[in-house]
Amino acid sequence: MTGSLSDHERALTARVHAIIALAPDTPLVKVLPPWAVDRYLRHEVSPGAAGAHPPFDYRLVGGTVARLQDCANLRTPRDFHQAFRLDYAGSPFHPDMPVLHTMEFIAEHPDRYVVPFGAPTGPREPAYEMTAAALAAGVDPNTVRTEFAPWPFTGTGITGGGPLALPEWWRQPGLIPAGSRITAHTATGPHPVALWTASTWTSFPKDSR
Repeated sequence: MTGSLSDHERALTARVHAIIALAPDTPLVKVLPPWAVDRYLRHEVSPGAAGAHPPFDYRLVGGTVARLQDCANLRTPRDFHQAFRLDYAGSPFHPDMPVLHTMEFIAEHPDRYVVPFGAPTGPREPAYEMTAAALAAGVDPNTVRTEFAPWPFTGTGITGGGPLALPEWWRQPGLIPAGSRITAHTATGPHPVALWTASTWTSFPKDSR
């Protein structure tokens, strides 16, 4: 986490996002909560229910994402659980779940993404120092957001996934790009679930999954 880094380590870490800025055609990965897939496939638009499900619109996607190329070594639900650090407080995920779903789509509009620099909840000085390091490293200031959140948020722009750690971005919720896919990841590998075409989720035949 940022509070345990030296100034030199902050500078080196910040350079990651100066080197790998997103392009419109960059393929990205978003991990979907277990309750989201059925809601996408039934084309739900709902205000949600307090204490149950949040508001939902099958045409939209947002939240934490990573580049598809950085996820090449992720095979099983446990891999994704570790890499994206899905063990946050109140998480609907667990490392032994039999299936985990992702949505893959192109970035399309890079200006809708920010990098969550900052620090886990606690002293604020490390967060501001990490943000300053990012700006000094040449990270686009329009993509930098200073954030304070509980661990496993690291504040470095990189997840706390150990050897599977990933550079991360936060996507402003917006329309799903054409050609996006929902994929199921199991112990036997990835299986295609649905394709986003003409504002509709089209399920793949079961024998292709």
